[in-house]
Amino acid sequence: MEVVKVLAKIVVIAVVYLGVGPALGFLLRGRDLARRVALGFMAFELVRPPSDFTLMLYSIEWYRGHTKGFEFNFLEAIAIGFALAAILEKRKDFKWLPPGLWVWFLWVGVSLLSIVTALEPVYVLMPAFKFAKMGFIFVGVFAALRDDKDVLAMMRGWSVALLVQVVNCLWGRYVLGGFRVMGWFEHQNPMAMWSYMVALPLLALAISKETKPRDVVLFFAAFGAAGLVVVLSVSRASLAAFGVGSALVMMGSFLHGLTPRRIGLGAAGALGGIFVIAMAADTFMERMGEDDSPENDLRFALNNQSAAMLADHPLVGIGWNNFGLANSRPRGTKYSAILERWEENRGRTIYPEMFQANPLTESLYWLLLAENGYLGFGTFMLFVLVTTWFGVRATVCFWRRPLGLMMLGVTVALVITYTHGKVERVLTQTKNLTTWVMVCALVSRAEWWRRDAARVKRLKGG
Repeated sequence: MEVVKVLAKIVVIAVVYLGVGPALGFLLRGRDLARRVALGFMAFELVRPPSDFTLMLYSIEWYRGHTKGFEFNFLEAIAIGFALAAILEKRKDFKWLPPGLWVWFLWVGVSLLSIVTALEPVYVLMPAFKFAKMGFIFVGVFAALRDDKDVLAMMRGWSVALLVQVVNCLWGRYVLGGFRVMGWFEHQNPMAMWSYMVALPLLALAISKETKPRDVVLFFAAFGAAGLVVVLSVSRASLAAFGVGSALVMMGSFLHGLTPRRIGLGAAGALGGIFVIAMAADTFMERMGEDDSPENDLRFALNNQSAAMLADHPLVGIGWNNFGLANSRPRGTKYSAILERWEENRGRTIYPEMFQANPLTESLYWLLLAENGYLGFGTFMLFVLVTTWFGVRATVCFWRRPLGLMMLGVTVALVITYTHGKVERVLTQTKNLTTWVMVCALVSRAEWWRRDAARVKRLKGG
């Protein structure tokens, strides 16, 4: 029976990647409206449960690592369609290697070096497979974003997703009686981080004077929905990130000048924020009362495990996706002992069988340092710097256009998400990862537009 299931999965994967993806390419060729509908659907689908668009081969469900098998993401088939359509149209702005993508592949390649120290080499291949395939998303979205209308199509998809998500969360909170609702996400923290990542560019578009009134209503409603979702997640860090990001985008817009729309939406956002926070004050007060001192914060002990792994394997780490093995008994007794001592100091009785599946560190950066060493961490940070730099340059270059204000929102979202990675590793999770790569493809396309504009200017000047 298991063999039959595997064969069935292989057939489905082959049909989607080798059939549906290429078929979309022929269908979308020369059809701008169809491409934009597909782009909006791709953005919207990311709010749905991962099981709606992923399929796993060789899945190890008991493993507590960040990747549990060889994952196929069917949204990549849509991206293949976008790329093929651009190739069939012989578009000169299509690039097999868009700006910044080479750094992504460099990071994946360098991280693969950790296979030499891994307890389970095949576990290293799982994230390498997953993250390398994100190149389909990057190239496809880059190919699909040809002008401002395409950008708006993607943003509308995310707007609808946020509106659906807030209804789902309100149902979970006030009908089902949940405390920390998580919508269709694996956990409330990735849901909150996903929400503000896509909401900040929507805020920038909503307050842009060039945005059409119907889009202003949609984008601002989606932004408000994101704020409510963040509050319902009861994530203190995400609420702070959302507040800081929103303030930065609003203050940046004032550099464009004060307009009735910006003043009105800014005031409405502030009042709405006060009302929503007041609604959820009881849950936040309960969370604020939690003890986060090192003696009682599990993250402190897990980060100490990471530091010990890095000290032992500074160059390439203990193996990509091997943290869950290396920090748990029986194969990771040395590092499990760190967690066991922490528990013992808290007055807990230690039973070895309780430490056979220890959790991963919450910090993305400590996880990268432990699993991939300084080499993998360094190349990842290079990608962080490159994408941030592209966002800054695009913001400056297109500042006097609607694209400039939106790119400010995108850049702020990226910077805050990267900063938040110090305490959350959600960029390793499929939905947040795919959204992040789509945003990076957007800043890559903006960088291409900037370079093309500079080239045209040089030619005219010559």
